[in-house]
Amino acid sequence: MKPLFPALLLTLLPLGALATSPPTPAQIEAAVMAMVEAEKTPAASTQDLLLQSMFTPRRFEHGPCWASTTLAGAYDCLVGMEIGLKNRYRMLRFVPQGMGWAMQRADVDAPVPPRERVRELLNAQLDRRAASIDDAATREELRAFQQRLQIFAIDDCELRSTQAPEIRCNVTAGDATERGTEPQTYVFDAHGQWQNAAPGDGR
Repeated sequence: MKPLFPALLLTLLPLGALATSPPTPAQIEAAVMAMVEAEKTPAASTQDLLLQSMFTPRRFEHGPCWASTTLAGAYDCLVGMEIGLKNRYRMLRFVPQGMGWAMQRADVDAPVPPRERVRELLNAQLDRRAASIDDAATREELRAFQQRLQIFAIDDCELRSTQAPEIRCNVTAGDATERGTEPQTYVFDAHGQWQNAAPGDGR
């Protein structure tokens, strides 16, 4: 069988009017299924039909969508779906087409979290660390560092794997005297807000 989602779909689909809001979950599912149907080859046997049925996406999970920074009117969405025996998460791009949406690319770049939100989330981690420190002087030193904390760069954001809806970025942070770079893993709450992944989940 052909791959379900090629890394890059080179055929650009005709765009409709520029959309001001992202596709709905129902529109995303319809666009994905339309692409799957377009990618199918005629089944030559009962086994082919069984394989096609097994690898047809189902049980969708919808993460947030972001306006594309490279294609006007398009939205990039984090979408999970059950394929075969596993859940798969992908960054998919959707473009307006007629009165609906069409899937235009799979595996687009992951979004980059806002710098101030990254600072808040890093401070939340440092808050937990400070709460576990018994020595008052060390704890106050850490609190003082938090006040000076700056985010200098957020690079290489990508889905940590296809197995979970988590985005990992390399974050460079510090103060005026020292800085360092460490990977940070993020998830999203029910409102699409960036959150730290639970400790141990991909850290």
